[in-house]
Amino acid sequence: MSDALILMHTAFAVVGIVLLIVVARINPVIILVVGSLYLGLATGLGFDTTTTAVAQGFGDLMADVGLIIGFGVLLGSLLSTTGALQRIVELFLRVCGREKSPYVLGLTSGVVFPSIYFDVALVMLAPIARSVAARTGVGIASLGGSLAIGLEAGLLMVLPGAAALAGAGALGVPLGTMLLFGLPVAIVCIVVGIFLHSALMRRTWRPAKDESTFNGGVDGMTMAEAEQPRRNLVLPVVLLPILVPLALIVTGTVADTAGVSGGPVAFLSNPIVALLIGLLLACGITVYMLSRDALEKSLSKGAATSGTILLFTGVAGSLGEVISRTGIGDIISGLFTASSLSPLLLAWIVAALLRLAQGSGSVAAITAATLLAPVMGGLDTAAVLVLLAAAAGASFGGHVSDNTFWMFRTLLGLSTRGTFQVYTLSQSIMSVVGLVVVLGLSVFA
Repeated sequence: MSDALILMHTAFAVVGIVLLIVVARINPVIILVVGSLYLGLATGLGFDTTTTAVAQGFGDLMADVGLIIGFGVLLGSLLSTTGALQRIVELFLRVCGREKSPYVLGLTSGVVFPSIYFDVALVMLAPIARSVAARTGVGIASLGGSLAIGLEAGLLMVLPGAAALAGAGALGVPLGTMLLFGLPVAIVCIVVGIFLHSALMRRTWRPAKDESTFNGGVDGMTMAEAEQPRRNLVLPVVLLPILVPLALIVTGTVADTAGVSGGPVAFLSNPIVALLIGLLLACGITVYMLSRDALEKSLSKGAATSGTILLFTGVAGSLGEVISRTGIGDIISGLFTASSLSPLLLAWIVAALLRLAQGSGSVAAITAATLLAPVMGGLDTAAVLVLLAAAAGASFGGHVSDNTFWMFRTLLGLSTRGTFQVYTLSQSIMSVVGLVVVLGLSVFA
């Protein structure tokens, strides 16, 4: 099958999925599976390969993030039950104030959390974003967009973000140079991106259409519904279920950077093990502060929510696997050899197209950087700027083929239309801001 037909069928499948979900309001799980089957058959994968890809995509993604999501959601539910989330929000608001809350949340997620697995950071920060929105009236659109921008910038531009590390290795960018350029570029992208996105949301956000009637967040219950504790604990102790996993994961990242691998450190810093430890701590604290009955009720609520999130996330993995098997990534990658655009603009465009095609921002950024690696010696452009241009491009247009899109939808209690505004639009704004910043730096570098 020709490349043009593969591109046409992929575009038709993605647009059709979006329209059927947003306009016709058909259940996303059903449409994502139907769209995956259509795309596989239409692009010539065959019956057996298509069904295998759908099942494997679901299974592979669940193997990667299933337990992380499940443990994270249960942990968030328990933290709400004990009142920890409410106390975090109160401290958060006392320190930064209502008006600054989107910027503080975005900068915290982008600068402090890059060493944390993206999905882990999301399930920990999403309930805080929901609680801040409820307390301040700032709106979930602005706070959700801040979270989407901050986490993506941290992943792609700030060390030790996984994609930033991989891209630096592919292009031979010294880590010190990456840190020197990546951190300030990310901060500018976060601040400007949040400002522009928040201003746009004030004009376009419609709660009746953009917020889901299903309360799918991980905050478990409202503050009014929270059971009054029999015993109180100081805030640092109540926060141990969050602080201990974060410390373990960061320790593992530092050990990897130092060239130390394996052994107890690697075991304990694995996100699954770290979150399990945090979950066990939260269970003990919940029983101590409240009761065993409160623990069971909170875990039941969390389990119900996590099942929904896992189903949405898994079928997005099915679509992503089918798309990857069509070979569209190789088609788009060929643009590097066929174009005479400037390296920075080309890196941004190809990374953006890869993100639109297959969903993963990390894969898009790393692939775009890797494709330029063989010719970097013949370019006058600094390798770190090429890497940052690819990172900016990889932030553009995450949509239904991206499993994180569906995590945002359910964790923040949004409709599919609302998720496009919060997740897709906010990161796309950040992407364009990043390109402008990198092009500006290229004048001086």
